[in-house]
Amino acid sequence: MAKIGPSEVVLKFDEFYLDYNTTWATRDETDNYDQGYDRPMAREAVEPLVRKKKEKIVDKMIEQELKNMMVLAKIKQKKKKKPKKKKQKKPKKIKLPGGKAIFGRDEYDLLIELIQHNIVKKLPVTKLTDFLGEFNYIHSMLDDIKEAPYDPSMALIRQLVTEYIIFPLGSALVRNRIPEHVRSFLFYGPAGTGKTQVVRAIASETKSVVFDLSPINLLGDPPKFPGKESDKLIAMVFVVAKEFQPALIYIDEAEKVWPAKKKKTKGQKKKTKAEMLLEPVRLKKTLGKWRTKWITDETRITIIGCTSEPQNGNKKDFKKFFDKAIYFPFPDYTTRRLMWRTFI
Repeated sequence: MAKIGPSEVVLKFDEFYLDYNTTWATRDETDNYDQGYDRPMAREAVEPLVRKKKEKIVDKMIEQELKNMMVLAKIKQKKKKKPKKKKQKKPKKIKLPGGKAIFGRDEYDLLIELIQHNIVKKLPVTKLTDFLGEFNYIHSMLDDIKEAPYDPSMALIRQLVTEYIIFPLGSALVRNRIPEHVRSFLFYGPAGTGKTQVVRAIASETKSVVFDLSPINLLGDPPKFPGKESDKLIAMVFVVAKEFQPALIYIDEAEKVWPAKKKKTKGQKKKTKAEMLLEPVRLKKTLGKWRTKWITDETRITIIGCTSEPQNGNKKDFKKFFDKAIYFPFPDYTTRRLMWRTFI
């Protein structure tokens, strides 16, 4: 058995006890009615502190005397070199479409311009738990996954959104450590199945800045950033998103940005130049270039596209641009039962 020595408190008591026995126990205080201080003891206690102060004063006096002697002897002191001024780093040019148009501009000024054009939006506060639904236990027990995969349940959608979007977007640590580098998602499914609600929940849970690049949002009177001005718009969005991350870039009606090729029919009118400048397809190439070169493992920027008509979009373009796709089906039996119990 190892022996444990006395603690620090016990050792201090021993020191006090020893000091009392050597100094005060044998001291005769019968005639000291006024309890006056002992001069020799006070001198011993104060003398080291006074000596240190005097040494400092003497050292300063000697140093000043030496300086005066050096001036009289005309000995020039070596001039101290002035610290070099740090050169301000010049902003690097962005070699991407639209980079020249915003070169040298402050990110805060760009943010103000995007807010004025209603590109940056404040979405209603929504919780992910508001997207009601349970696991589809019946399908998981009866369906054969090898033959045809069953529709995902609402609870499974919540789980996928949390793991792949909310955690990496809300935490820089998770973003760096997540094995998969997922930058963009496609939400597809029938209208009214909760795609926009989940986007709002992601923005609320992660407190992200939302940039709306939906074709409907870019139309107006006058239209926003027509033609080549769209390159400037996308450059502004990605630069500001990186500066004020976490950021969420939302594209509704994604089938209009990546449309499927349609066969030309006889008698079809050609589109005018003005109509071509307003086509959402103009965003396609620029978005792809900025996505691949600007969004890295360290940037917390996520692109979410939504579509209720995926059949009208180009499947190859969807697969090329979006890293993951999540299908939003109509509510199953268990989810409908839960909704009835909650709202009625």
